[in-house]
Amino acid sequence: MSHSRIARALFVALLLAGAAAGADGQRVQFLGHHSVVPASWVPQEVTSSMRLLQFEVPGQGESEAGQFVLYYFGPGQGGSVEANVERWRSQFSRPDGAEVEAVVTPLEGSAMPATLVELEGSYARSVGMGQVGDVLPDRMLLAGVVETPEGNLHPQLHGPAELVKGQREAFIAFMRGISPDRTP
Repeated sequence: MSHSRIARALFVALLLAGAAAGADGQRVQFLGHHSVVPASWVPQEVTSSMRLLQFEVPGQGESEAGQFVLYYFGPGQGGSVEANVERWRSQFSRPDGAEVEAVVTPLEGSAMPATLVELEGSYARSVGMGQVGDVLPDRMLLAGVVETPEGNLHPQLHGPAELVKGQREAFIAFMRGISPDRTP
């Protein structure tokens, strides 16, 4: 096969792969930026002025759903990565009551500086520090901080641990895919 035929075949394969990826996702726009979430995620009306996006992440069969939320608190607001990690960590515990360690990873290959935080254990979701309300076992939180010129974005996906683990790559793809709608 000639080089031009190989190049054409690769080009067609890349076009088809791009079309397939687009068919599997929903483009979302927020704060002058965009990214993609899986087509299976169900858009919901945002329930707070601090939320830019909100989706239900369906479980398998009868399994409980998870929730994806993109928070934005304004320029210079929302706290540092370290402060958020400590707050999120304080909402988790092991079944024996011991503290849960957070896995914190800077995301390479992102359009903007981004940090991924992963926590798993018993979870009592709250606005502030510590566990408030019902403590739910076997939960996971994927959370992030994405640094944009308009201020930090805070994507979060929480729910049953197995469901969230199964959506980890989609969550990371959302974070890495956050890009300005137009370049300055």
